[in-house]
Amino acid sequence: METNRPYLVLGLDPGIASCGFCLLDMTNHKILEMGSHLFDAPQEAKTKTSLAVTRRNARSARRNTLRTATRMKHCLALLKDAGLIPENADKAWLQSAKGDKPILKLRANGLDRQLTDREFAQVLYSLCGRRGYIPHGEGRLGETDDGEGRKVLSAIKANEATMKRGNYRTVGEMLYANNGKSRNHGGDYSLCVYNSQIKDEVQALFSAQRALGNPKASGDFEQDYIDCLEWEKKTIDYDTRVYELVGTCSYFPEEKRAADADISSQLCRAYERLGHIVIVREDGSEQRLTAKQIDGYLNILFSPLPLKGNKECKVTYGSIRKDLDLSGKDVFKGVAQDGEKGEPFSPKSWRSLRAALYENHEDLLVRMLKDRELGDAICEALTFASTEASLFERLGLLGLTEDEQTALCSSVPFTGKLFKGYGSRSLKALRILLSAFEEPEIRTLTDAEKATGLLDLRLADRGLRDKLLPSYSKYDPTCRNPVVLRAMSRMRHIVNAIIRIHGVPDEIHIELGRDLKMSNKEKAAVSKSQRANEAANKKWAARAAGILGCSPEEVPGRIVRKLAMREEQGEKDAYTGATIDLEHLVRDDRYCEIDHILPYSRTCDDSRANKVLVLSKSNQDKRERTPYEWMTSGEPGTPDWDEYRNRVMATVKYPRKRANLLNTDLSPETQAQFLARNLNDDRYMSVAVKNYLEDCLVFPEDGRKKHVTAVAGGATGNLRWVWGLNFGQGNTKDRDDDRHHAVDAAIIAACSESTVKKVAEASSRGRETFKHLRKSRLADTQPWPTFAEEVIAQRAFVVPTHMANHGVTGRVFEDTLYHLEGFTNDKGKYPLVRAGEKTVKKGNVRINPDGSVKLIDGMAFLRLWPDPDARPNGKVKGKWYAEPVYYADIPAIKAGTYIPRACTIHVARNAWEPVPASAMRREPVVLFAGDVVEVDEHIGRYSGFNIAGGRMGVLNILTKVEVSDWPSLGSWGRNTQVRVLQEDCLGHCYDSIIIDPDNSTFKQRE
Repeated sequence: METNRPYLVLGLDPGIASCGFCLLDMTNHKILEMGSHLFDAPQEAKTKTSLAVTRRNARSARRNTLRTATRMKHCLALLKDAGLIPENADKAWLQSAKGDKPILKLRANGLDRQLTDREFAQVLYSLCGRRGYIPHGEGRLGETDDGEGRKVLSAIKANEATMKRGNYRTVGEMLYANNGKSRNHGGDYSLCVYNSQIKDEVQALFSAQRALGNPKASGDFEQDYIDCLEWEKKTIDYDTRVYELVGTCSYFPEEKRAADADISSQLCRAYERLGHIVIVREDGSEQRLTAKQIDGYLNILFSPLPLKGNKECKVTYGSIRKDLDLSGKDVFKGVAQDGEKGEPFSPKSWRSLRAALYENHEDLLVRMLKDRELGDAICEALTFASTEASLFERLGLLGLTEDEQTALCSSVPFTGKLFKGYGSRSLKALRILLSAFEEPEIRTLTDAEKATGLLDLRLADRGLRDKLLPSYSKYDPTCRNPVVLRAMSRMRHIVNAIIRIHGVPDEIHIELGRDLKMSNKEKAAVSKSQRANEAANKKWAARAAGILGCSPEEVPGRIVRKLAMREEQGEKDAYTGATIDLEHLVRDDRYCEIDHILPYSRTCDDSRANKVLVLSKSNQDKRERTPYEWMTSGEPGTPDWDEYRNRVMATVKYPRKRANLLNTDLSPETQAQFLARNLNDDRYMSVAVKNYLEDCLVFPEDGRKKHVTAVAGGATGNLRWVWGLNFGQGNTKDRDDDRHHAVDAAIIAACSESTVKKVAEASSRGRETFKHLRKSRLADTQPWPTFAEEVIAQRAFVVPTHMANHGVTGRVFEDTLYHLEGFTNDKGKYPLVRAGEKTVKKGNVRINPDGSVKLIDGMAFLRLWPDPDARPNGKVKGKWYAEPVYYADIPAIKAGTYIPRACTIHVARNAWEPVPASAMRREPVVLFAGDVVEVDEHIGRYSGFNIAGGRMGVLNILTKVEVSDWPSLGSWGRNTQVRVLQEDCLGHCYDSIIIDPDNSTFKQRE
């Protein structure tokens, strides 16, 4: 019997596609709730790409298509006004016909002979349709975060070199002289050119035609045409929409956050970092920098001009040591002696501004420092703008001269990484903090917050606290990540459901993907490795900068990564062993590529251990295969597997990378294990959940300051082993059983702060400690003596629940468009379509009026219509009709023109008979993928419908294996009981039934 007030502890194991939960009553030693809730992350099934990315790319493609069509329509009107084509001509009139010269040849010939009206119109119409690449700052700077964009820029650079080498007058003449082609195909970008180069060609063509006596090539027509050629949507509208997504200040919710590049942002961080420097003297006493010393170092960091002997105006720990005349036995707290070359703070965006402007616009830099509002406004504009046009418009509001605006647009890398991102404070808060830092007694951020009252504002309740969690979008309106939003929504349903039954827990524990406490030796090793990596990156950035002729900070991060990997691999291609040339690597982005050893599309492993540097040809030949699959494929020219394996064994020292390189089994089962990890997103999710819970729930008033505890993932792993809660082979976690999320949550709930300390202490004594010794140290960590036994018993009754998506939107058609050849002559009446050189039959298509055919893609839901009066065999037995409804049918359903048709096997869907009126008198049973359906004594999770065989796909709820004993639709009669089970996230819907894990049957619990 419960004799004491329950002390409730909720354990949560949040992830991007699952949430394990367990509620413990620590006072009365009871497990009150325990379960696993699963849901589909909004990602593509194969590539794991966010669905938002897929939709955004499709939306962008549609916009570009529409804008191109509008531009071409305007170009056609210009050609008519100029008298080059008849008034009744359309775009088909300009298409090349028999006897016409190729457009590319006309582009070259037009420089030396007068073109006919039709020829001139064909050239201009063609150039308007393929007007070249329009850079938005990144082309000039050689910096873009888009992989495809990098390939385009590399190709343009190569073509510019070809132009210069061949003394060609226009890009059209260059393309015609080299290969006679102007269009890229199949992912090739070698024929890309700038829009400005196309404009130059147009001007050259008009000039040549006028000189050759062409009366149609007037100056007014040329200007109108160039305006059409260069037209693009104003990017400031896009930038404004993006800026609206910037979050609010952590002190003043009504204020927007300031850009990281703002002078005030950098200055505030500099005050913080310098104020936290602690010097430990030889006698053990500690000393901080004085206000005067900090001001002196700030003057160096934010100098408007490079200093003599210190061109980049750096302040390192070593320079501070020299300036303060510290002895060799005086140390900086938390800084290793070999780390004194590092800087407490580096104002990178200010350095970029100084490097770009000091030679010709020193006065502007001085004004930006004296008038900090002007300086912040300029940096805000540089962060805000995505194109030069947008930046010019923003800078035009700041009272700058035209020369200064041009310098900022042409010299500062505003599209690069230095001018991206926003902090957590507004400019209003930053200026208040800076006024406090200027006082001699203020050293730390906490001191500044207390002195200004900002600390109370940061900790103030913003009206979100309640006994139930609000929606995450209300808590963080700036979050647009669909993966996070869905995961938070499901976690919120679980927490609120538990609160409605049991009340707000006293404590909530969540697992964070962080390592356990490390020994001093391990810490030193990690610190040394981090310093070595930092030094190596700086070395490679400097080396690349020398080759490219720019500053090290402007070297793209991808080049530094490639150089580091090249050195790690002994300057060799990881697959073929071929030598990788340093200068070629830096100058040509297409020369080498970073490849996922085990394909990312199959493993979702983006870690460093799964990446190598290879020549582009190696990457293209390997494709989406493992090295083993490629090298043993029998294709000509593949590397020898045995030779490759010996080289890897001799040269690769990192065990995980070596294992990936030598992997010989990437079967579907192994892939599933890789895809199930989702480590990076899980870590982010855990941190977000912790903040969400702490800020929004009203916890019991028990005097505790901390109600939400983050549990280290390593601790739960140790306790799982110690308490005997591993259910996989070899005493490991069974990740194939979705109940492991519930078990993890139980361990997390039981993992108190004292338990974590015990685990950390045991771990800190050495990772090499014998397992039986570590087990004895942790044997007394269970919250009560029978806890593990009760978890094992409770696990047997856990049924993982799923969130079924009941939306009716999805991909309507497959991308490929086919041509209809006819229909089969049998009863199936299958459409015959041309696929390449073959004619094949397809059963589920949409035939367009022009004879083209689209394959219908996604199924929205399945409707099952009961007809108890049907006589399938001459006897009154009843019948059920199955009607698959696809996303393509939804518009017709909404318009009221849709006719329900019953699935008939071996017959094309267009030839199915309508569902009889006798069946449509009753409401159908509607099944969405993921729904749990009961048919008499059978229960299973509906996974889909096969129209070829007229068969439902049903999975066992516990094992996720397709059941073989599911009653076929043909066996359902008038007495068959069919219902969709409404799952609740806690799984209480299964409290009264027992499910057989070996088949699809169930029975009522006694």
